Amino acid sequence: MAQSFQIKGKLGRLQAPAKVYIGYTFDGKSIYDSADVDNGNFSFDRPVSYPTNILLTVSRDGEPQTFFNAKDIAHLYVEPGSIVWLTSDESIANFDANGSASQDDYKTYQKFMADAEEKLTLLTTESSNTLQNDVSEKALAAKGSYMEHFRAAMDYRKQKMKEFIQLHPEMYISLDILEEYAGAFIDYRDVEPLFKSLADRTKTSAKGKAYLKKIETAKQTAVGAAAPEFSQKDANGNRVTLSSFKGKVVLLNFWASWSAASRLENQQLKQILKTYTAKDVTVINIALEERKEPWIQAMNEDRMPGYNVSDLKFLRNEIAELYNVTAVPQNVLIDGSGNIIARNLKGSQLSDKLAGIVGK
Repeated sequence: MAQSFQIKGKLGRLQAPAKVYIGYTFDGKSIYDSADVDNGNFSFDRPVSYPTNILLTVSRDGEPQTFFNAKDIAHLYVEPGSIVWLTSDESIANFDANGSASQDDYKTYQKFMADAEEKLTLLTTESSNTLQNDVSEKALAAKGSYMEHFRAAMDYRKQKMKEFIQLHPEMYISLDILEEYAGAFIDYRDVEPLFKSLADRTKTSAKGKAYLKKIETAKQTAVGAAAPEFSQKDANGNRVTLSSFKGKVVLLNFWASWSAASRLENQQLKQILKTYTAKDVTVINIALEERKEPWIQAMNEDRMPGYNVSDLKFLRNEIAELYNVTAVPQNVLIDGSGNIIARNLKGSQLSDKLAGIVGK
């Protein structure tokens, strides 16, 4: 049930025209609001239905701030009926808060995850030296090595998240952590037991019920399910139909010209696939695009093997919706019988899987 939360904040001696901006999701809608700052003091009084992670950022000149490029950001959990006292210097990122049990839980989580986050921070520093636009063999090898290290660090972070959920099923924040842990595609065999372990009040909350629906949807295109049939046009208007490749191993590569991660993944995929012929593995590159020109340009630059299709419906691409793909890059591996045998294998995992099937 919706109840107001209150934030009473103090940011040093910060003066007008400074404003604090708030952003969060309530009843499926994005809330964006601001509060004036007077001698460091500001306050909010807004509704929430369950413990919610909100974002706060400071604009010194009072001009609207977007959370994507703001450097001075606070993540804070609030609860229905809570009064949260927040204190900081003039940088809100340095805040301390009390009055919200979920925020106390979140601090426990941050401590638990500190070593995993440190590994990723070090790799992010390394990436600035590695991920330049150099496509020489040496550079691609360096990129490949970096991506393996990055995946290992992300796997370690995921393992820690899973451990935290298992150790703290009674905490409401474990639902949010589970949502991040599961990612853009939910492996229901892994995620469903974790969800079932959560406290009943969490599972029956509006957010809990909505997430259970997502888990149920994921079952329909999970490993072991029959791959849904599709037909989509290439850039020349020719239809590419999945069932026409019956008897062959098919790799669906979901990507986009606008996604840097996709473009890097394309280069890695090319390296992995160069030992296979079209008879061994049929690749269908499904682009989540809005406009034809950038798609064609990226296609020509990346020179991916196989077929290239798009319906130019952006994230509502019909094949993406069929396969429950809401972010890129993702991939789906289908065997000769038309069944899904793997999802989102990357790097050496994909190489090993293809070698096991095709025998190279």
